[in-house]
Amino acid sequence: MRAFSSKVNLIIAGTCILYLFSGCSKAPDAQLSAAKAALQAAKDAEADKYMSRNFKNVQKAIEQAETEIATQNTKFPLYRKYKRAEAYLKNATDLATEIAKEAPKAKEATIAQVKENLTLVKGMLEETANDIKKASKLKDKKGIIDALKTNLNSADNAATRASNNFNAGDVLQASEDLKEVQAYIKSITDALKPKEAM
Repeated sequence: MRAFSSKVNLIIAGTCILYLFSGCSKAPDAQLSAAKAALQAAKDAEADKYMSRNFKNVQKAIEQAETEIATQNTKFPLYRKYKRAEAYLKNATDLATEIAKEAPKAKEATIAQVKENLTLVKGMLEETANDIKKASKLKDKKGIIDALKTNLNSADNAATRASNNFNAGDVLQASEDLKEVQAYIKSITDALKPKEAM
């Protein structure tokens, strides 16, 4: 009878321990998979290119969640708490879903802006060339005219690259090329300002 009683006690104790462990927090594997899927959907929508800051924030939130999960997994099962990781994953999933929807609009806006800037830069280059031509007649500017013409040529080359990249579909590189054009034009304009205005 004692052997039977001790077996019953052992079974009850084992059941209680299993019950305790089954009540412990489980790693949010499903939420992690959902967050990674949402991140991939955002990347497929080109959010990594046109909403890069938000995309990096999603990546960072997922990395923080993975770190938190790894930290909790090292703890004794009864003491594991995944609430922080779950919060990171919820934020990551929500933001990734949002930027996946917004990325096409951001792409369209970028394309429109670059297209407009390509048109504007042609006029800016012509105006800058005229300013250099006028300045070449001034005594105090004659020494810098060759350098200004070199910068204008570099700006013109960057504008050509921007146009070629835009036509090839590389809108982001075209945008970078246009920034280079603007930097050259600004340096020329600054050099042409009267000394008292500088």
